[in-house]
Amino acid sequence: MAGDVPADERILITLDDPGPEADARRGLIGLSRNAAGGAEGELPDGSAGDVGGSGGTGDAGPSEISGPSGPGDPGAQDVTEDPRHRERAIHRYGRVRVVGRPLATAAVATARGVSAGTTPVDGTVVSTLSLPGGLDRTEALGVEAFRLRAGDDYRRRKRSRPRDAAPWDMNRPCTDIAPPRGSAGPGATPLAPTVRSLLNGLGSDASGPEATGSPSGTAGTGTAGAPSAGALSSYLEGSVAVGLILVEGPTPALQLSAAERTKIVAEVQNGLSWYATQNPAAELTFSYDIQIVRLPTPANPSANDLEALWRDPTMSRLGYAANFDGVYDYVEALRARLRTRWAYCAFVTKYPLGHFAYASIGGPRMVLAADADGWGPDNIDRVFAHETGHIFGAPDEYGGAGCDCGGSWGRYGVPNGNCDSCAPAPVDCLMRANTFALCRYTPAHLGWGHGVSGNPVLLQAKGLGVRGNFDVVAPSAYAGLTHVWRDNDAAGASWRDPWQTAQALGRVDAVTMVQSTLANPGPLEVAVRVGSRLFFLWRDSTGAFQWRAPVQLAQGVGGVPSLVQSRLGGKGNFELLAPAADVGIMHMWRNHDVYGYPWSAPKLFAANLGRVDAVSLIHGTLGGGAGMLEAVALVGTRLVHLTRDQAAVWRTGGIFAEGVSGNPALIQSVFPGARNFEVVVPSAGTGLIHFFRDNNRADPVWSGPRPFAAELGHVDAVSMIQSNYDGNLEVLARVANRLYLLYRSGAAAVWSAPRRVF
Repeated sequence: MAGDVPADERILITLDDPGPEADARRGLIGLSRNAAGGAEGELPDGSAGDVGGSGGTGDAGPSEISGPSGPGDPGAQDVTEDPRHRERAIHRYGRVRVVGRPLATAAVATARGVSAGTTPVDGTVVSTLSLPGGLDRTEALGVEAFRLRAGDDYRRRKRSRPRDAAPWDMNRPCTDIAPPRGSAGPGATPLAPTVRSLLNGLGSDASGPEATGSPSGTAGTGTAGAPSAGALSSYLEGSVAVGLILVEGPTPALQLSAAERTKIVAEVQNGLSWYATQNPAAELTFSYDIQIVRLPTPANPSANDLEALWRDPTMSRLGYAANFDGVYDYVEALRARLRTRWAYCAFVTKYPLGHFAYASIGGPRMVLAADADGWGPDNIDRVFAHETGHIFGAPDEYGGAGCDCGGSWGRYGVPNGNCDSCAPAPVDCLMRANTFALCRYTPAHLGWGHGVSGNPVLLQAKGLGVRGNFDVVAPSAYAGLTHVWRDNDAAGASWRDPWQTAQALGRVDAVTMVQSTLANPGPLEVAVRVGSRLFFLWRDSTGAFQWRAPVQLAQGVGGVPSLVQSRLGGKGNFELLAPAADVGIMHMWRNHDVYGYPWSAPKLFAANLGRVDAVSLIHGTLGGGAGMLEAVALVGTRLVHLTRDQAAVWRTGGIFAEGVSGNPALIQSVFPGARNFEVVVPSAGTGLIHFFRDNNRADPVWSGPRPFAAELGHVDAVSMIQSNYDGNLEVLARVANRLYLLYRSGAAAVWSAPRRVF
């Protein structure tokens, strides 16, 4: 791996500069010509440029990708591409690409028998001899920085980096609020002292409107006030332009050697590579502009504004206004030129600073001492990554910053729950200490909505939209739940931006959801498993659509639970099944005819099955009266059908499927003339398997397996409904950290190609 980040990386060099949106569509950069003799669109080993996918079904258009489209929004990947063994461009230096994939993906692919391709070994640099005119400054520094990171000495120094994991020991926050555009123009009113003023030696307090502004926007504010540049860097997903400006002075003490310049670029590359490995679903690509500006301005440690002393003439040298407005203009021009979604800039210098590293919450710039002060050059990568966190809305978590556990930070307005000053058990986190780690809160501060784990749950809501919107919840790849919905009344039925909730629970292992009839339209009612504990939470269906805080229901559970609202009781009780942590299944129910809606104590059954991994529950129509509770349980690689009869006794049926994995999804269909049971479950190999039971027969039996969706590769988890789109079976499948939707027409009984949700 390059540096000490968990990724296989190598360099590819092209004869053109297609931009990040072309990189994203192809999934990998192809070569025009290379030293190995590969043809255009091939890699040095002769494999095709789009190595991530095979048997594709076409690109998903913007309507299939949730989230707003910004300038140069990169678009979609091949929907059948398996992200576990896919390369993508992480860094772009003009025609130079650093491409890579997380190291763990190769192990996952091997364990599941999936070919990971024949990608060249980590650290490869393709020959540049055939490039006419050679490399420009940005390209050459990108290559040299990568070569440095790939060397044994660099890796050795990372293994013994000074003050590894030590808490950041600053006695002040390393954040400020950028002055609003126009505040530095002719006739502008001088700003009151702000946090930025303190960092630059201008004032003794942080009073004034910038320091006390109320929360607003998507870039997050917390206790620091409202950012003025949220549109430039709202959340850390997609393509990001990085302007790296190395500012030098007239004396040797203020100048950088060639080796120091390469070291700085390598450290920035290493720190941002780490972000890319932490969330592959964010599809991060960093595109660079590197400027080296040497000024005649001498150092002046007593200057009223230590930053403006060198910043303003630097912006003038770059052709922009000699004030903070010039910084905004440069960053916005950079985003337009490099065709990225977001942009920010970083000044690195040996000029005296009020603080060795600081950044504007929400952008547009950070400032960094070239030696990272007492942390040393080998920690520039983590310092740069920490300050980049501020650029995209994350607050400080070290005690010296004066943080608290409240506030409303980042894209999702999440509190700062890992603050040293108040968290009961603060954990390792980049925003707290010199470590490549994230706590449960920081991913939400950064705005990471893409990337799921566990099992997804799909339903078609009643009363939300004329047609009935699709609502999906799934465990986030980091903490809490990700909630996304499809507007079925909109042209193209587009998926809306994902939202996060329940981050305080930490990593959620499994989830189940229904829309209840307890209000009009019905709330979303959710049970989640966190370790061996079961929690309940819900979201109202009117007004603010607010998620309520989770409450614990039970302990000693495992696997994937299943919740339904039955027809039992006057209002329809909740019935909840959850695999026990050891053997059998636990059954709980909530009485909606009693004030407070109390839950029953858990009752164990089906211990004869041994360990159960997942369960799917419905209230069927068979058996007379109100019908029976019907369930399908995954036991190892087998499916078992269970029924609770009119005497409230659970009975175990026979095994009707083998060679399956993940979790089963059971429904009772409403096809004309039939109320069959339908089950979809991931295969133990690739794709999905469909079973049904013909309930019109006197002796109903389960059909044989009907495999489909093999192009998805190995599927981890699944959910299924029957929608009001001509009675289609709609299936939501999780493959690694992505979700795909496919459907079976009620008339043709043919499964569609999978389409990526997000």
